[in-house]
Amino acid sequence: MTPFVRNFRRVFDMADEKENPEEGEEESGGGMKKMLLFGGAIIVAIGGGIGGTLFFLGGDPEPVAETPVVEKKKTAVYHKMRPAFIINYITGAKPRFLQAEFTLMARHEDTLEAVVLHMPLIRSEVVSYLTEQNFLELQTQEGKENIRGGIVDLVNRVLTSYKVENGVESALITNFVLQ
Repeated sequence: MTPFVRNFRRVFDMADEKENPEEGEEESGGGMKKMLLFGGAIIVAIGGGIGGTLFFLGGDPEPVAETPVVEKKKTAVYHKMRPAFIINYITGAKPRFLQAEFTLMARHEDTLEAVVLHMPLIRSEVVSYLTEQNFLELQTQEGKENIRGGIVDLVNRVLTSYKVENGVESALITNFVLQ
């Protein structure tokens, strides 16, 4: 017999042993006491069973370490800006010129579709941008890098003005001749 059942019987045995009732006290409440004690014991037993089950089976789950979601980069797509840009410069008394070709790189096909759609405006902006550059600075590697960054910014500004979400990632120099 389990300790719980033994204690349960003792409670009922104590209720049955009614010591000498005082004078004037009635013994009619004994059956009602048994029912209340029995009902209370059943409620405690059910609560204990449910509590134990929840404790052993439903405890707090161990926190799962969140694995960072690594977004796989999409494949690069390219668009060659043709024809080549030819810009005239005057340095001193000697005329100079730049011939340059650029290829735009993006990660979304719809970005390049927007570039093709707005190419006349983009080409006009690039010509204005290249005309403003100093011919002597274009001869340095830093000058070429500045042009690449400037073209990316310029193209992305045009795309943003037409509400294109994804911009170009890079402008690659595919031909660069200074004379």
